[in-house]
Amino acid sequence: MSRDKYLLIVNPAAGRGRTRKLLPQLEKLLATNKILYEFRLTIRPGEATQIAREALAQGFKYIVSVGGDGTAQEVVNGLIGSSAVFGMIPTGGGNDFPKAAGIPLEISRAIITLAKGQRRRVDVGLLGDRYFINGLGIGLDGAVSHRYRNMKLLSGKLGYFCGAVQEALTFKGFQVEITIPDWSYKGRVLLMGASNGPCQGGDFKLAPEARVDDGLLDIHVIRDMTSVRRLIQIPKVRQGNHLSLSEVEIRRAPWMEIKTDQSLPAHLDGEPFHLQPGKHKVEVVPKALEVISGVEE
Repeated sequence: MSRDKYLLIVNPAAGRGRTRKLLPQLEKLLATNKILYEFRLTIRPGEATQIAREALAQGFKYIVSVGGDGTAQEVVNGLIGSSAVFGMIPTGGGNDFPKAAGIPLEISRAIITLAKGQRRRVDVGLLGDRYFINGLGIGLDGAVSHRYRNMKLLSGKLGYFCGAVQEALTFKGFQVEITIPDWSYKGRVLLMGASNGPCQGGDFKLAPEARVDDGLLDIHVIRDMTSVRRLIQIPKVRQGNHLSLSEVEIRRAPWMEIKTDQSLPAHLDGEPFHLQPGKHKVEVVPKALEVISGVEE
């Protein structure tokens, strides 16, 4: 098998099913750009990781995620530690990682990038035994991810925004202990997390100065506030203008420890889960992933 052939791992359900409809267009664009490829379609959550591992065993060098950040995260979890090069065609709802890594959001340009882009190494995060590419969110933004998954009519940035408004009115703050190398905090917070890239939830610039290749995570903590004040601050968070608020703390660190006595809504790269009670460590793995990134104009 030619190592120049690309293995495209496609999540047809990504983008509320939009990805499945895009397959004929993708095939045409790939042919136009003379990219040799094979498709593998996922049929259940978590399957992309196994497909990626199988692709490595079959000798594929270039492995491409077609879907959103959650699909990309699954693929990357099958690639860490290998010499494979990761590419992405973003067709999901938020697409935060490609924005951080210099991968075009427009599909035709993303495919040109696969053929002609530059290779660069980027950091990934690690929570327990799970790698993440863009961000970990705990608390209100975790609750938004859970709410977004259950939405039937809204998707993309509008869906995340509406979910944020609903959770701002109802979410209850929580007690937590946070430790990083040069700072610690114990108290009640609204949300917290670790960012590899600047945006989460489509266009919420939680950590506007985060970079995917600086060897650090941007740790963000927002202390609890009233529901009315939460609503007022939503536009500031979307624009990245919230850093001066008295409730906001953002620090760069290679790791963070979290201690909680309760189960908390959370997300990894937009994929919802519950962080269980106990102590958890989040850390950066510098330059762990080689990515096909932006084309020089």
